[in-house]
Amino acid sequence: MDLILLVVFSFAIYRMAADHNITPWKWIVRYVAVSFVSIVGLVFVLGGIYGFNTLKDMVAMEKIMMPLAPFVWLFQFILFYFFRTRIIRYVHDLDQIDNNKNNFPDTPGKDQKDFSYFR
Repeated sequence: MDLILLVVFSFAIYRMAADHNITPWKWIVRYVAVSFVSIVGLVFVLGGIYGFNTLKDMVAMEKIMMPLAPFVWLFQFILFYFFRTRIIRYVHDLDQIDNNKNNFPDTPGKDQKDFSYFR
């Protein structure tokens, strides 16, 4: 189920980034990387709490992971929402940069001398 959520949210991130005309692959790679790092971190935490030999026993892992599954799904959703807001903020920041470019005066050409050091 975690992989299904990962694929669905990655596709949603791809569509959102493509709709905003930014490269979607860097956002997908970041999302997948943070997801896998957090899952590996969860495995190490559970290994530290219950012992790493417990990770080899599937019946014991089922008893441990079944109550934690909704929290992992919630984490995946919160992570998706975080990346969604970052994409929206990134697009908004790009728009501000484009708007601010027009406010600056042009750089002096070869015929004009730059006297900005006298200011």
